[in-house]
Amino acid sequence: MGNPDFAVVSLRPGSKPAPEGVQANVTAPEWLTERGRTAWDRLAPRNVVTESDADEFAAFCESIAEYQEATELLAETGLVILDPMSGAPVPNPITSVRDRADRKIAFWANRFRG
Repeated sequence: MGNPDFAVVSLRPGSKPAPEGVQANVTAPEWLTERGRTAWDRLAPRNVVTESDADEFAAFCESIAEYQEATELLAETGLVILDPMSGAPVPNPITSVRDRADRKIAFWANRFRG
């Protein structure tokens, strides 16, 4: 039997209500790219996004967009490309872009994954 002095708390990120008096689920910033806006539209309903953290949530969405675009470029060009100067095979520099986006997603996901 539960103790009436303790409230039930969800441990799932993004499931807590917004603090009293704070507007939640604000509109996406206009500066989001199309891919970033798609990520916002998909993820914002599953998170509590307030005016004070909208830019951070937008950065999370843009990180997802960057990862998606880099992944598509890698699919088109391959993980290894030929160096234009030497003709030797080298790792595709887009892998660095994708890896950086992956790290940003992991950082923001700790806060916003719903």
